[in-house]
Amino acid sequence: MTRPKITIEKSKLDRVLEVLSFILILSSALLILIYYNHLPEELPIHFNTTQKDPNGYGNKSLLWQLPIILGIIVLSIIKLSQYPHVFNYPIKIRPENVEYNYKIASQMLRVLATAIGFTCFVLTLTSILNGLGLYPELVNYVSPFLIGLLFGIPVIYLVIILIKQYYPQQRQ
Repeated sequence: MTRPKITIEKSKLDRVLEVLSFILILSSALLILIYYNHLPEELPIHFNTTQKDPNGYGNKSLLWQLPIILGIIVLSIIKLSQYPHVFNYPIKIRPENVEYNYKIASQMLRVLATAIGFTCFVLTLTSILNGLGLYPELVNYVSPFLIGLLFGIPVIYLVIILIKQYYPQQRQ
């Protein structure tokens, strides 16, 4: 099936989300750069989800992996958002709904990229604070919140699409 290839103009929100994604990733790298020499050589890198205690340790240089890997993922997602005709959709794409569906799908990817940037920042900050011995209980709250955030965004967008499809606004 061939879908129409149309250009979707980025809204102000789209631009803000893209910039915010990169600011969050770069802020994570900046935090590591600022606090790197103050951190112990070995940091907790994995936490048991039930007891919330560290059960994995690694060299502090592993902190750099998070902004690098998540930065590549964010860059890839933002680039992919420019090609909405290749996405899978829960409804049939027709000429009358193509622009709306492409726009909402592209925007969902930008929101997801921002959530990944936020996740990178929070995980980096949590690791640094934990390594410095500050707020060790913070990890108890971060994990469930981030899991809910990353899985909740696509579900919320799917619900929005389905509600707008089945309950269109009445025109006055």
